[in-house]
Amino acid sequence: MDVSEAIRTRRSIRKFKSNPIPDEKIKLLLESARLAPSGTNTQPWRFIVVKDDDTKAKLQRASHNQRHIKPAPVIIVCCVDLKAFKEFPVRWMNL
Repeated sequence: MDVSEAIRTRRSIRKFKSNPIPDEKIKLLLESARLAPSGTNTQPWRFIVVKDDDTKAKLQRASHNQRHIKPAPVIIVCCVDLKAFKEFPVRWMNL
């Protein structure tokens, strides 16, 4: 599948299988995301893998009680490190 087809056929999943996802698949997914390009190679992203039911319940409550969160076998929370952008202007000046 090429990128254009992936974009055109994408969908939002709201009902998940309860099958556990092997750690190796999660690691492969995270490694692929980590290798995505970023401006001046800041790589500001951080990923938190959540499997714990109590934490998923808290995430569900924090997400306006979206029902599809808690039953998912794994939640990957994508965060950004805002400190990575503090030095952004300096990086441009030093190019």
